[in-house]
Amino acid sequence: MYRFAVLLALPLLASAATPNEKLKQCCATLKDADKECVDRFCDFNAISQANILNFMSTCGERGPTVGQMWDCASLRHNHESCCKAKGVSGDCLKYCTAHKGAPADYLNYAFCTENFNEIRDCFHEHLDKNEPFKKL
Repeated sequence: MYRFAVLLALPLLASAATPNEKLKQCCATLKDADKECVDRFCDFNAISQANILNFMSTCGERGPTVGQMWDCASLRHNHESCCKAKGVSGDCLKYCTAHKGAPADYLNYAFCTENFNEIRDCFHEHLDKNEPFKKL
C-alpha cells in the first residue's frame, strides 16, 4: 500500500512549481505592469541587495509595476517573523510587512538594501509553500 501511495505522489511532486516559477506565473498576469521591468526583474535570481535600488528607480515610475511585482513575490503576507529571525530590524521591517504593500518612499529606506537578500529569502521560502498570488 505504501508503494502505491508513493507512486501516486510522484507526479504531483514532479509537477510542483518552484518559487521562481510561481513568481513568473504571477508576473505573467500583470496587465498594467511595465513589460521591460517584468521581463528583467521578475525573477528571484534577478533581484538582490546589489541591484534592488536599480529595480526601484528603473521601475518605480512605471505605473503600478513595483507594487504589483512586490505582491507577486511577497504574496502580500506578513513576513515579519521570518525577517526578524534572519536579522532584519528597525524600519527595514516595513518591507517584511508585505501585507500592507511595498513602501512607496523607498529612497528613505536605502539603508535597508543590506538586508534585502534576507527579505527576498523570506518571500522565496513562503512562496515555496504557498500558491502564487492570483488577485491581479
